[in-house]
Amino acid sequence: MAEAAEQLGIVATRASVAMGARVEGIDLAQDGGAEVIAELRELLFEHHLLVLPGQVLTALELEAFGRRWGELLTHPATKHRDTDYVQVIGSKAANKLRFFGGAHPFGGGWHSDMTWHSTPPFISGLHAQRLPSSGGDTAFANQHMAYESLREDLRERIADLKAFHTGKVFGPDVEDSVHPVVRTHDETGRKALYVNGNFTKYIVDMPEDESELLLFRLLAHATRPEFVYRHHWELNDLVLWDNRSVMHYAMRDYDEARVMHRFVVKGGTPT
Repeated sequence: MAEAAEQLGIVATRASVAMGARVEGIDLAQDGGAEVIAELRELLFEHHLLVLPGQVLTALELEAFGRRWGELLTHPATKHRDTDYVQVIGSKAANKLRFFGGAHPFGGGWHSDMTWHSTPPFISGLHAQRLPSSGGDTAFANQHMAYESLREDLRERIADLKAFHTGKVFGPDVEDSVHPVVRTHDETGRKALYVNGNFTKYIVDMPEDESELLLFRLLAHATRPEFVYRHHWELNDLVLWDNRSVMHYAMRDYDEARVMHRFVVKGGTPT
């Protein structure tokens, strides 16, 4: 892989100990062919998250790049005027915490994208369009590390559990799903925690109080600082991450406009 990357002019440097790589030497507006995608895919499986700086892309170009990874999903929230497959994520916060109705009380921020979907995204891509003068970072947490650092007795306890994920925060017709608490990665076979504060409502076939306590314990562990990479955005950064093994949290510590474009690539049924 290193030789192929060198031939393509791709330079990857580790972004943090926990996860992530900064990938330079690529202009996706000019070169996003099969060889480039193959190298990025290998890097993503290794590092779980990729930062591609300086990518000047329209929404349609971002969509075209996303389609090279697979079938794209739409999202029930806002859509770009040029395509249903790019979501516009814009906000102007004043250091306020936002909690989704019905979400686990420990949550309100940390999540994997669209886990309420029957086939949640396996890749998410976020492209910086407009940034505040300060604040607005995004934190990402490595859920392979989170799972592998659990005590053995807790890993045994949660091995076969399933959890209910709700998408009703986006409307009454949005689907809900049941997924394993521990997910096995389709390509690498590594296991990862697969619960989150925004969309995981309860553990199936478990008393409510016991479910609440277990989710609290897992979520507190899943976002420990040593599992986290914090990305400070620059304009035109494109960040890709493996939604099967990564949670993220958009920090609302700014009072100016912040606008992102996002695409999500359909995954398989979590197992």
